Amino acid sequence: MRRMLVWLLIGNVCGYLMISWAPVVTPFVWTNFITDFTFHPLRSFLAMVCFFVGFVANAAVVRTFLEEALCLLVRKPVRWQEWGLSVLLLPSFYWLFQLNERLTLLFFLFSVAYGMISIDLADGRRYKIR
Repeated sequence: MRRMLVWLLIGNVCGYLMISWAPVVTPFVWTNFITDFTFHPLRSFLAMVCFFVGFVANAAVVRTFLEEALCLLVRKPVRWQEWGLSVLLLPSFYWLFQLNERLTLLFFLFSVAYGMISIDLADGRRYKIR
């Protein structure tokens, strides 16, 4: 349970730092975006590192949510506290969405995709899908 809180905190902080360090180009023009990335290399590198660490942390929370939902569907014991904590990911994405829509949507899609990929359905001891 503490691990889930740490993953939530890391994902939220890294998402905020990624959004604050990424260049803001309005209206969005691809050449201006790339130019801003090249003229501020340290800030851009830190934003990319925070993006990577944050989406991996959020993917662990998404994986836990989906695994517990699958346990609920196949009538296996569910760890309700971890499942409840994983639901707290949605308000954090809503908060990040208020800061920057595009980057948060990209962050969310990477997190959900990697979280779904990382589920181990071959583990026959825990899941028996019929």
